[in-house]
Amino acid sequence: MSDQVISFVANDAYLPHAKSVMVNCRRQGSYTGDFCMISPQGCAVDFEQRGINVLRVPDDQWSFLTKFWAFTPFFHRWKQAFCIDLDIIVQGPLQKVFDGLGPRLPTMGLNLEDGSILLGLQYWDTQSGAGPEAHPELYERLIARFPHVTQRMFNMAFMFYEPASIPVDTKDKLLAIHEEFKDLNPSNADQMVINLLLYDRMEEVTKDYFGFCGFDWPMNYIPSEFRKWRGDEVPVLLHFCRWSAPWIEKPFTNGPGWTPDDANQMLGYWNHRLGRPCFDVYQENLAAFEQEFPIL
Repeated sequence: MSDQVISFVANDAYLPHAKSVMVNCRRQGSYTGDFCMISPQGCAVDFEQRGINVLRVPDDQWSFLTKFWAFTPFFHRWKQAFCIDLDIIVQGPLQKVFDGLGPRLPTMGLNLEDGSILLGLQYWDTQSGAGPEAHPELYERLIARFPHVTQRMFNMAFMFYEPASIPVDTKDKLLAIHEEFKDLNPSNADQMVINLLLYDRMEEVTKDYFGFCGFDWPMNYIPSEFRKWRGDEVPVLLHFCRWSAPWIEKPFTNGPGWTPDDANQMLGYWNHRLGRPCFDVYQENLAAFEQEFPIL
């Protein structure tokens, strides 16, 4: 058993993506540590036989908030945990993340978004709910209880943390906060709730480790004081978001002057570090799952 674990949430629908990402971690990321999938009961019944840890969530507790289970004592068996989304690509050595961010523990390492936590809640309230004007008193209570809600929001696509430093009741506290303010979060997004409770534990991670795929375009190999870029960073992992995820096969439109690096990468078509279409990397790794993770 390793001291390091990469974890993720997946159900039957996302199982192929989980398989591809685990192979991606090993083959392109040279990762030798443990994996742990947070899944519903009855999903991936043979994963344990393949050496993959599984935290099985009761079916009646499975929801869009299942990432909260990454903060349960189940993970205390590992010293370092790296919780990732599945719409990502590993394009460099993962040990760089553990070695580089490990000394900063117990501080959690995440990417920082441009907008605030409050703006995130207001956006989804408008898109999926009654809108902020429907419950102003609830927003007043939120701001009074969590004054940092006006600060920039951390993104939960990548979370590097020390499991043993997380209080054992964290999952329950997160669920209680969501229940109290659920009218502001009709899409049941976990990101804003985690920011509300654990914000003082979080710290921004530089582009050397992981980040949004668009930030790794060649046009963004530049210094930026606001984003704290030097210009020579090589991220280990990229987040593509579900609408441009690596598992989506994207057309290549070869218009005048367009190249994969400037046109189609906006849709997650091309990974210039690996020099290949993202979909090809995804498919190749998915096809290699049985070979990489045989039943023991």
